[in-house]
Amino acid sequence: TRKLGSNPVAVLATLVLLSYNKILMNLIYIISPTQLHVLNSNLSQSVFVWLYDANVSSLRYASLLVSAVLVFLLFILPYTLFLLFGRCIQAKSNLKIFSWVSRPTFKYLLDNYQAP
Repeated sequence: TRKLGSNPVAVLATLVLLSYNKILMNLIYIISPTQLHVLNSNLSQSVFVWLYDANVSSLRYASLLVSAVLVFLLFILPYTLFLLFGRCIQAKSNLKIFSWVSRPTFKYLLDNYQAP
C-alpha cells in the first residue's frame, strides 16, 4: 500500500513548505534580542537580552544560537533561494555550473512548487 499517495514527491514538497514557516519563525525568535525595561526607585534603564526566560543558561543558549544559525545557513537560505530562483536556474541549465538542474528529481520537485 502507498501511504504517501500516488506522488510522494508532491507530498514531501507540501510537508516541507508547510513546516517552513514554523521553522523560520522559531529561528527568528532565537536569533533576535529582547529589550527589557528595568524600573528602579529613581532610575529607569533598558537592557537587551536574548531570551525572556532567565532560566536558560548562557552555555545552553550559545549552543541553541549556533544550531539556529547553522540550520538557517544550511537549510532555510538554500530552500528560499530555490523557491525564488528555481525557474531562472532551470532556464540557465545549459550552463556548466547549473548542469545539475537537468536531473529529473530536480525537475519533479520544481514542478510541484511552481506548476499551476
